[in-house]
Amino acid sequence: MSAWYTYEDRLRDHYLAYQLLKRKLRPTFVKAHIKTISQHELKAMYYAIHFHGPTNGQLPVVKTIPASRESFLYLTLFLSIYQITCKVNPQSRMDVPAILFTWDYFHRTFEHLIPEERPYGKVRPANFNEAWVLAQGMREGQVVLKYCPRCRHNYAVFYESKFRPVCQLCELADANVNSFRPNMH
Repeated sequence: MSAWYTYEDRLRDHYLAYQLLKRKLRPTFVKAHIKTISQHELKAMYYAIHFHGPTNGQLPVVKTIPASRESFLYLTLFLSIYQITCKVNPQSRMDVPAILFTWDYFHRTFEHLIPEERPYGKVRPANFNEAWVLAQGMREGQVVLKYCPRCRHNYAVFYESKFRPVCQLCELADANVNSFRPNMH
């Protein structure tokens, strides 16, 4: 920890760390954003809030978050809310208050549909870590929102994912129409 930070900076960072950790953001992500608090102290804060340590394992990767075409509806909704609430350009910087607001709103809206632990359902992001990774992916250009002239809605494109960069809602609608066609023979 550096002596160059003011008391107000450290107090602001502690409050922000608390806000992030209470939503179970992994201390690794918090440490990358907050410089005035050590990794050890962040882990201690996490434990003090949740009475257990942070989960171990691989960090989420943006290209693996969309699990099905149906999940794109929720991902697009989350990213659209985030983009609207950002006070900065989400492609250039992360807006932490916007991520917090978007996750809280999204989580309240779909609270009973989001499983707390794996296996995750179709409602994604399934946790705040995924929400954070989505915002990072938007900043890094790994995920973008585009406009579909056919259905006239935004849709999310995840580069390097297993899904083609097209409107997955239109693709899903086309697949449903084609699967219910009666056999004329």
